Amino acid sequence: MFRQFVIEGDDGLTLIDAGYPDKQAAVFGAIRRLSRSPDQLKHLIFTHSRLDHIGSAAAIVRVTGARTHMHPLDIPIAESGGPFRPLTPAPGLLGRMTCKVFFHPNERVNPIAIDQPLTAGELLPMAGGIEVIHAPGHGAGQVALLGDFLDRNRCDEFGLILRYQVRLSCGKALHDRPEGHYGSEPGRL
Repeated sequence: MFRQFVIEGDDGLTLIDAGYPDKQAAVFGAIRRLSRSPDQLKHLIFTHSRLDHIGSAAAIVRVTGARTHMHPLDIPIAESGGPFRPLTPAPGLLGRMTCKVFFHPNERVNPIAIDQPLTAGELLPMAGGIEVIHAPGHGAGQVALLGDFLDRNRCDEFGLILRYQVRLSCGKALHDRPEGHYGSEPGRL
């Protein structure tokens, strides 16, 4: 249901999100298919602290030693391994079904220490520069990432992740706690 992104820069590889628990072999396989090795992974940036974004983080960091980056509102969840904030399904049958099938608030993951809190407006130096945009809605600490460093022959630009994250904000579910609930307009930034 979710994709991770591997970005190559002069300073090594950066992974955006870690995927579901026990999926580290898929991440390492993708890195090897790029003719790189997992030890070249230097940074792991999380867009928010949901199971499908932090599930394999501890295993990936244990192998690679990558530095971790996350918005401060979500750090306590990642560092404790859960439980996750409650969600309210988006209106409609698809929203209710998606929440019921994929969201299990009491599920836990292996905790992951966060090395660097992300700040809105910050320009991360890896891979030619990644701008951090705080985009709450789907998650209190959700961030969108904007940069321009992908091979334009394979993809238009890294704004793809910004569009993907905003789409998530408009879709499946919203946090129900005060620090994560942003009114009745899903997707409003």
